[in-house]
Amino acid sequence: MTTKFLHGALLMLLPLCAFAQSEQADTAKNLQIEEAVITATRMQLKLKNIPQKVEILDNSVINSTPQDNLGDILKRRTNLDVIQYPGAMTTVGLRGFPATAHSRNYTLILMDGLPAGTNNLATIPSEFIERVEIVKGPYSVLYGSDAMGGVINIITKKSTIKPQGGASTGAGNFGQTYFNGYASGAIAKNLLVSLSYSRTEQNSDYRIGSRNILKKTELEKYILDNKSYGDIMENSKFRISQFNGKIEYKIGKKVIANLYSSLMLSNDIETPGNYWHSYGKSKKEITRFANYGEVRYEEKNNLLIISPYASIQNEANYNNNTDVAFINSKEEINQSGIKIGNTHTWGNLKWLAGMDYDIYDVRSERFSSKLTPTNPYRPDHTRGALSLFTQLAYSYDKLFLSAGGRFNYITYKMKANKPMGSEEKSSSYINFNPSFGVKYNLHSLISIHGSIGSGFYVPDAYKSAGAYMIGNKQYVGNPNLKPESTTSFDFGVKLGEGKLLDLDLTYFQNFYLNKIVTDNSQKDVVTYKNASSGKMNGLEFLASSNIARLWTNLFKVELYGGFTWLINNTFKDGITKSTLYTREVTANMGLIFDNFKGFEVGINGRYSGHRLENDWMVWDNLRPDIKSTDYYSKGGYSEADQILRHPSYLVVDAHAFYSISGRFRIGITSSNLLDENYTEKDGYNMPGRSVMGHFSIRF
Repeated sequence: MTTKFLHGALLMLLPLCAFAQSEQADTAKNLQIEEAVITATRMQLKLKNIPQKVEILDNSVINSTPQDNLGDILKRRTNLDVIQYPGAMTTVGLRGFPATAHSRNYTLILMDGLPAGTNNLATIPSEFIERVEIVKGPYSVLYGSDAMGGVINIITKKSTIKPQGGASTGAGNFGQTYFNGYASGAIAKNLLVSLSYSRTEQNSDYRIGSRNILKKTELEKYILDNKSYGDIMENSKFRISQFNGKIEYKIGKKVIANLYSSLMLSNDIETPGNYWHSYGKSKKEITRFANYGEVRYEEKNNLLIISPYASIQNEANYNNNTDVAFINSKEEINQSGIKIGNTHTWGNLKWLAGMDYDIYDVRSERFSSKLTPTNPYRPDHTRGALSLFTQLAYSYDKLFLSAGGRFNYITYKMKANKPMGSEEKSSSYINFNPSFGVKYNLHSLISIHGSIGSGFYVPDAYKSAGAYMIGNKQYVGNPNLKPESTTSFDFGVKLGEGKLLDLDLTYFQNFYLNKIVTDNSQKDVVTYKNASSGKMNGLEFLASSNIARLWTNLFKVELYGGFTWLINNTFKDGITKSTLYTREVTANMGLIFDNFKGFEVGINGRYSGHRLENDWMVWDNLRPDIKSTDYYSKGGYSEADQILRHPSYLVVDAHAFYSISGRFRIGITSSNLLDENYTEKDGYNMPGRSVMGHFSIRF
């Protein structure tokens, strides 16, 4: 089967190769990524001057990666932790901070530097994205809570003066189809407008991979379930539409105002529950309307940016997937606020000072029948944060320094909920987060960089109050939880200057206090508590090389790769334990050929190492072949904890595209080329191999 597929794919690529020989060179491929301005710094600093570890995914990477949404791009082209469910749910974590699908995250998701209104990357289509900035390490000094692991900043496409636009469409396995349309231009003097629409569908249930590249033990096959190989994941269809609009108005010579609005609509997103459907087949609807504003006042040595924002996300979950299903739970999340920052420049010195005011409001409802309310999954609550911050950046010859601090005053209010047994509660937190960074160029090809900073995380309401059931487990909040805090530092060496070789090796260390962990000391009850301390340390490696530069500039042969290796990720809970839901190693590697005449072909591999998870499936006896002696009994755990060590996997993707006259583009992408059966979350086997054809036009 695999041999026939590979032969077929090669035959499909042959005409593209022939067309490629007649195209003219495209010099736009030669990008100077080091000159990119990183907006997540809030000081408009160039990448080459930033001490923190930063990765950039530009438009060429986004357009050539097999994907339905931003979550697919990040997990294929960066080294991070992922939790992913069928039914449009993907969240990520960085540097040992786990991803979480049922609460806020330790990695902050931004849209043009403002809170995106969601941590679910599966609901963020990619067609309106210009590039993505991934800043690793604690960034609470600039963004407050939820930035302990880092920041992912999504930069949207800018409006253009000259009218331009385009459309693209594609289709593939599992009834996958998509359509994107984009237009931009000036409609009046100093007034620019851009609009886009996207629609992504999967009209058939997907098939799970029928084999694994990496050898699996008998236990690992039991975890995946032998019956799952080549089986259909029933009830996994979805449909998502998104509308985007951006207005840019230039007021005189010094003031520019921007407004970006995004509307995401989805209905009848099917949710299988898990491979065995033990929670039942269901469906859900997600609607998000977000607005991001910006007013920039710029003089020769001063830049003032005022950015208000507001978003509302509604999610409704049904009790089953039939036409007579009723909504058994729904939740509304409102985020709003304003961010103000002023950067003044004196020669080599930049000074940023500003204020943030943020509100995060959650309202939940649950029903046992169409009109009968019952206790929700978490109480209604509001979190408000007022923060003052400042940062200095200084460059002199080969040296770059940055230092700053942030003062936070956070209030937390939970409303009374009688069915949950929770009373009205108010609390407040005050903390200060300093940071310092340095980068020094030892040589034109060698530089060293390091940073130290602190971060914090205010606990979710459902972890401090509330009660609900999942399967046979009852979840109960702990009102005595304290906020988490961390102090982190990293140190790295960078080699190369991006033309022939670009290599970076970074060591990072996180010291954790009051880490919130699961408390399973009561039978059939899950609650939460603060661990005394924790520690994470590891290595990050990134490398890329256009080896074709050794003999020619007429085409590109790029080799790239990288990994994140968690040497230690533990916390003290009476005894030292390994952290759950994080991979020991994550890596990606690939090869791209681009002849600068319109033809590009590439292959990418993603490796995800072993991870530890609670065995929630044991309560329904879904995997009878797993015995008590199969449970992980190292890293501070015993068989009684019912922890499973999940297998590692290697997923390989490929793409080929050909552009005609710079206007038309055709291509083919293959996801999971070699049919891997794997999970990003226990019990939720991911799609096997799929192939999609693509066509786009620019005007």
